[in-house]
Amino acid sequence: MTEWVQAQVAAGLPAFRGSSFSGTVAVKQELLNELLTGWLAAEAERPVAPAAMPGVSQLLPFVKQAAVRAEPGTVLVDFQISI
Repeated sequence: MTEWVQAQVAAGLPAFRGSSFSGTVAVKQELLNELLTGWLAAEAERPVAPAAMPGVSQLLPFVKQAAVRAEPGTVLVDFQISI
């Protein structure tokens, strides 16, 4: 299954053409801080742009809308992806 997903992403997600996805991702503040700490530590050792992360830059053209909002102890990322 992973190979199929990777092939789809590399080809521009042709199997999902015409689809639209909307959702919300809830991220605990502690996890966000842990991820940020790890990213900053890696950045200090070797500068890497976040968009250079595998898969992320390939998906960016499909993101039509995104917003971040916070609630006590949680950061929420609302998004819409259209392929």
